This record gives sequence, structure tokens and C-alpha cells, in this order.
Amino acid sequence: MFDIDINKLFENLKGSTPVYFSYLKKDGTRRNALGTLNPKCIPDEFRLDTSINEDKHFNGTNLKYFDLEKNGWRSLSYDVSTVTILE
Repeated sequence: MFDIDINKLFENLKGSTPVYFSYLKKDGTRRNALGTLNPKCIPDEFRLDTSINEDKHFNGTNLKYFDLEKNGWRSLSYDVSTVTILE
């Protein structure tokens, strides 16, 4: 396990391998997620498009990612200062 900031998480989510990570939600609960922004890893019916548009996925307020365990789009508040990468 190691900590990264949300900007680094965004870069990692665009990679070829899904990222298993954890963060503290605004309500104080910890959320574990297996996420990606790689269109090849996202089921066809959930793909927004084939490109990773930074404005669409990371707008300075929220980071949207596809959660492979929940099989849906989720967002992470930009206010989260640290994300823990789980291995």
C-alpha cells in the first residue's frame, strides 16, 4: 500500500491495468474501489466514448471513474487529499 494524490490517481486510471484503491469519503467512511478509465476495460454498454477526455472525467471538482466491482460510474471528490493504492 502507498499513498498518492488525486492527480496521480487520474493518470493511473488511464493505464492498461485497473487500479485497486481506497479513499475516505466526505461522510467519513472508507471506500475501496477497483477502477479504470481505460475504454478496453469498461463494458461496451457503459462506455462514454473511446477517448479519455480530461474535462469529462476530471473537472477540478470530481474525478469520474468506472468501478469494475460495482459495474458502474462513480465519482471521487477532488477534496480528497490522499488516495491509498491497495495491492
